[in-house]
Amino acid sequence: MKKKYIAIICSFYSIDKGYFYILRSTIKKISESFDKVYVINCQNLRFFPSFAKKVYMEKDYNETNFEKVFMPKNFVLFNPKNSKDFSDFLKDKEVIVMNHINKHFFDLKVQFLIKKHKLKQFQISNLGVEGAAPEITSKNHFFKSFIYFFNQQLFNKLTVLLSNFGIVAKLDIRFFSNLTHLENIKKNKLKNFLHKKKFLWANEIKLVNSMAYDIFLENELHISEDYIVHLDAGLNNRHEVALRGEWPKEKIEQHYYHLEKFLKKLSKDFNKKVIVTIHPGYNIEDHQPYFKDFKVYKYRTTEFIFKSFMVTAFDSSAVTDAILLKKKLLGLDSDFMSKNERYHTSIYPKRVGYLLYNTRSDYDYNKDVLLRKMDKNILNYKKFVSKYHCFNPLKSGSQDIVDTIKEKFFK
Repeated sequence: MKKKYIAIICSFYSIDKGYFYILRSTIKKISESFDKVYVINCQNLRFFPSFAKKVYMEKDYNETNFEKVFMPKNFVLFNPKNSKDFSDFLKDKEVIVMNHINKHFFDLKVQFLIKKHKLKQFQISNLGVEGAAPEITSKNHFFKSFIYFFNQQLFNKLTVLLSNFGIVAKLDIRFFSNLTHLENIKKNKLKNFLHKKKFLWANEIKLVNSMAYDIFLENELHISEDYIVHLDAGLNNRHEVALRGEWPKEKIEQHYYHLEKFLKKLSKDFNKKVIVTIHPGYNIEDHQPYFKDFKVYKYRTTEFIFKSFMVTAFDSSAVTDAILLKKKLLGLDSDFMSKNERYHTSIYPKRVGYLLYNTRSDYDYNKDVLLRKMDKNILNYKKFVSKYHCFNPLKSGSQDIVDTIKEKFFK
């Protein structure tokens, strides 16, 4: 009888860029609950692997040429050279797939392989965020816009359609932290019908507390009001470059000139030291040169938010930690960001209900008015938490996920 294992299928790029850190609480719980977990690189399993790496701006990964950030010791990397290598790997194992694969053209071949080998699969979407927001593409980059809509928009829908014809496998279960999304499905007659008849991407959707709420529930970090913590944006991150190419250096310099000036004013007005943190997928070397008077940190965002007096942010899901802790929040907008980035920056302030200030035009804010408004806006957080983070106040969402995986796949 074949032994069962969980196997995370993803690109090693995502591991290199902090995927295990982002899901650290859930990954830790999975590690503690299973003897061995495989991590399978999907890069060579895609259609046209070499071209796909160029489109995704990924290097050619193997088991040794990247940093395994927050990867547990009982997680084992496997880098199949091709589909046959993948098939040979499965000969003596029964694999339950944790699916972290795009529903894009190149990745469709990976979905075919999962179907071919009749693998059960689940997906974890417990970050407590709305999901992918619409993208605003540039008319000046027609080819990049075409590739984006062809690869992501069209094939996202096509993959789900193919699953309804049994050509690719559906998710057996998706763990989700988004009550609003489920409510919208029920309100929409067509989507509700498709959901009940299992015509959507997942046969079952299970609502679980978000990972941010798990960290809040465990409360192992010291809470204080020592710093103003800024969550910085990456103006030339992979996703933005794919949409509109490299952002001009002069605009980046103007962006950071006004941002640093604004943060210095906050620091002086509230007598707090400024700490800058970045997404785990970003490089400190790309951010630190623009902050001459502030230190930039990576992998310590949650820690510093716990110690914050105020949090400022562009488009960052890390604001959820500040929301759960009822910290003062200020969204930032910049005249020197792209239209797409400015749109995304406005989403959280509107959805949660906190202020959005422009680093240039709102520089002459009134300190007392700002403080009063930030304190008042904390009252808006409760509704957001109830929709995206907390559905069972006493149970860990990560433990709920592990319990369900064991019950559904390992009995």
